[in-house]
Amino acid sequence: MKKIFLLSAVVCLFSSVTTSCIKMMQEANQAEKVHMITVSYKVNAVTGFVPYNGEAEPDPTFQTKGLEVNFINYQEGSSFKSIVGDNNIVSCSLTPGVYAVSVSGSVTSPKGTYRLNGSSLNVPFTKDITPQDVASNPEYTINIRPAKVGSVLFSEIYYCGVAPYYFRDQTYTIYNNGQDVFYLDGLCFAQLHPNIATTNLPSWPEEDGRENYVYGLVVWQFPGSGKQYPLKPGEAVVVAQEAINHTVNNPASFNNSMSEWECWSGNALRGNPDCPDMPYIFWWSPNKMQWLTSVFGAAFCIFRIDDAVVNKSYWELPGNWQVVVGPSSTRYAKIPADAVLDGVELLTSMSALNMKRIPGFVDAGGTSVETTYNGKSVSRKVIGERADGTPIYQDTNNSTNDFQVNDSPTIRRDGQKIPAWSRANAL
Repeated sequence: MKKIFLLSAVVCLFSSVTTSCIKMMQEANQAEKVHMITVSYKVNAVTGFVPYNGEAEPDPTFQTKGLEVNFINYQEGSSFKSIVGDNNIVSCSLTPGVYAVSVSGSVTSPKGTYRLNGSSLNVPFTKDITPQDVASNPEYTINIRPAKVGSVLFSEIYYCGVAPYYFRDQTYTIYNNGQDVFYLDGLCFAQLHPNIATTNLPSWPEEDGRENYVYGLVVWQFPGSGKQYPLKPGEAVVVAQEAINHTVNNPASFNNSMSEWECWSGNALRGNPDCPDMPYIFWWSPNKMQWLTSVFGAAFCIFRIDDAVVNKSYWELPGNWQVVVGPSSTRYAKIPADAVLDGVELLTSMSALNMKRIPGFVDAGGTSVETTYNGKSVSRKVIGERADGTPIYQDTNNSTNDFQVNDSPTIRRDGQKIPAWSRANAL
């Protein structure tokens, strides 16, 4: 726009035709004008089963007024913010286009503190939308499932591998960010479907409703009979694809041999006999050579189903697995939304946020190291410190805000402590 203005000015200096000059200046002014529209959107907090059409009744226990809403146009690289007002409606002035509507915040109720995060992708805004329009059009409503703030979370994930094409060093750190002891016994660690972020999302049967479940490709389970593996506040455990000193195989890699568990799938030629195997209790298509998650970025969650005996036989029962709509007969673990304690979506790059594959109540955003085999990891941002020096991490259920990118992975970053029962104490 600035170029148009300067060109007009130069022409004016040398033109003898005043009307031509005036006309060009008017055109320049018009080029600077941006057509704005004002749109409204409804933000509901819903609990219980949400039907397939998404038209659930809001739960008055969880008020959305005051939550921040971001309207993001990825194609244009622009964003606009506003705040939810009365009647759970947010209004915002923005330029026409296709948007992702992202909501974030937290509320405190008699049941505890809950995150209210969610997102709607590919929402077209082409004209003004009034609050009255919203009331009669569910297309402009986002229903958010409250997620209780938990204590355990992913604090670091190293997934992309290192050049040249070395990926057996993938490593995951789970940390107690809360105030109470957490027992790992029976906790489940799942890789979610789809394997890679995509705009071609799977369709699930109508009886599952909308965002009542996430679906696992692989589910691992921490061993223990109940209270064998306490994780105190400030302590972390490390889970590896393969727990060895990987610099022996690739000098650019690192040593994760002190991991508490490794996800060894049965390859007799690999694995660390001194590191306990974490058993898998569900696998969509078992690979006896390795558990390799996508170096482009997968999605993960940790969960616990307290009222069920979660083992291999559990996932064989009808109702605990699901297949996508279509010809495929592949089964996926059906994980209830209320069982999810934390989740992270890893993307091919941050420009792929419009390709999110998991619901906003698991992770309203995403994080990425941007490319493959660069040896980088993602970890949570530190926002405080306990009296013993252990970190307090940011956890808003939005990985875009909560995570940072590191040049290399670190075992128990930021002064995280080792559990007393860990084998790492002897190494």
